[in-house]
Amino acid sequence: MHMNIDMALNVLYQRQLTSREQLLREMLRVKLTLKKCQENPDIQTDRERLFQLMKKTTENELGFFPADRDDFFDIFETLKEIDPIYFTLEIYKNDRTGTVLSPVYLTHYIKNRIKTLKPKKILITEAEKHLSGLGELICRFREAEFTLTTQFKPMYVLLQLSFGDKRNVNIKFESIYTSRLQNNKFDYIYSLPDFGHKSDYLTEKFLTRDSDGIGMENMLRHLDKSGTLDIIVPAKITFAGMGYEKLRAYITNNYYVEGICILPEGTFKPTIAVKTYLFSISTERKDKVEIGMFELDKKNIEIKDRKTISTKEFLSHEDWRIEFLLSDDDENIQRFKSSNIQKVKLKDLAEVFRGKSILKKDTSLGNISILNISNIEDGEINYRDMDTIDEEERKIKRYELITDDVVLSCRGTAIKSAVFTKQDKIIIASANLIVIRPKGKVMGEFIKIFLESPTGLAIIKSFQRGTTIMNINYSDIMEMEIPLLSIAKQEEIIHQYRKELEVYRETIKHAQSRWSNIKDGIYNELM
Repeated sequence: MHMNIDMALNVLYQRQLTSREQLLREMLRVKLTLKKCQENPDIQTDRERLFQLMKKTTENELGFFPADRDDFFDIFETLKEIDPIYFTLEIYKNDRTGTVLSPVYLTHYIKNRIKTLKPKKILITEAEKHLSGLGELICRFREAEFTLTTQFKPMYVLLQLSFGDKRNVNIKFESIYTSRLQNNKFDYIYSLPDFGHKSDYLTEKFLTRDSDGIGMENMLRHLDKSGTLDIIVPAKITFAGMGYEKLRAYITNNYYVEGICILPEGTFKPTIAVKTYLFSISTERKDKVEIGMFELDKKNIEIKDRKTISTKEFLSHEDWRIEFLLSDDDENIQRFKSSNIQKVKLKDLAEVFRGKSILKKDTSLGNISILNISNIEDGEINYRDMDTIDEEERKIKRYELITDDVVLSCRGTAIKSAVFTKQDKIIIASANLIVIRPKGKVMGEFIKIFLESPTGLAIIKSFQRGTTIMNINYSDIMEMEIPLLSIAKQEEIIHQYRKELEVYRETIKHAQSRWSNIKDGIYNELM
């Protein structure tokens, strides 16, 4: 099959049909024409009649064919025996531009979910994302009624060609980011919405403006009185503000969270690199919530680090960062969560913003110095050897660092933080850093000490949106809680920290000098 597809792709490439959209469109054109040929099979051998049939059958739906009759005949002969779903999976499998293909092991997991829940009416949204194993899933549950949606015309044609003749399948050309499904209700919904896309043309008011939040809210409305929604969403759903806190409240007030599990790293690579979760939400009362992490075992996923907590305990948490819930045995986090010390969100104590985006090619000899992650060493800023740019001061004023600013890395592989001290030059933070500017009730050095503590690091990691490469959003850090102590107590802690840090450095310096002298003595004995 691979060889047949490779040959077919070569035929298409030779005719300057190279983009994935063009390749899919011509595959669909061939299959629609082939289907029409069933009424008169002899047409397949007549180039002119076949070409005219193709134009009459497909051009209204797929657009003008960009070649001549001989080209179409060759394309037709090459593609007519190839399965269109397999072809689509092959051409989109390494797409980095936005077409998400869910791995077959997720479809297998959903098959087991359906087997357990036994729903009568099933909705699979944006079904082109689940082509791997979709046919097998539909055939496995012939007594259930499936509704498949897509908002892309070529994918709608593909689904119609592949499943349109099945009695238990309805295919709808609709978006899940509108209310067009009207009053349709389902026993089970499986959804993988787009992540982070914003729309300025919403037909109704949603709690969030991002596609993932809209998709989640909209699908919940289509659950029947005993329905279940399994939906894959990015990590920010569990802790972000910007309307997501209202979405979480909406869910807890009207539905029941059945489970939240972290999907394996790289599940949707190369298209999606952020951390993803599978949420299970039900309209029926649940007394317990199952949380955990999925692990890929050969060709299937299984939950590891499984933990069950009561719904009451789950609802007692302000957000749904299950990393916290899974790490309840961590003494530091437990002590912080249960302590009587006042805790305040950073957004109420400081201005929080991200640094300026500057490309490496834009750096030059200039009057403005750039603070990058590489300039932070062992919790301190190295003010030497900084990149610079030549820019008007008024254009970078909002990014200029001032004394007591805390800088925190938000990209890369390591969490770094430091406190800035004013220099005899203008310094701004790069976009790889988050700036935390205290307003008065808290000191920058105290914030930095908390950020680098085991508890602080655990909280920062819980805001992690990326997988291997760290990706932390400044709006999430604004929601981070820190202990609020009196200024006198903060100064006492800072003084003790500085004093012990100096003792530590002197001890290390002395040990290194002693070791160097001992080594030199030993080496001299060898001469």
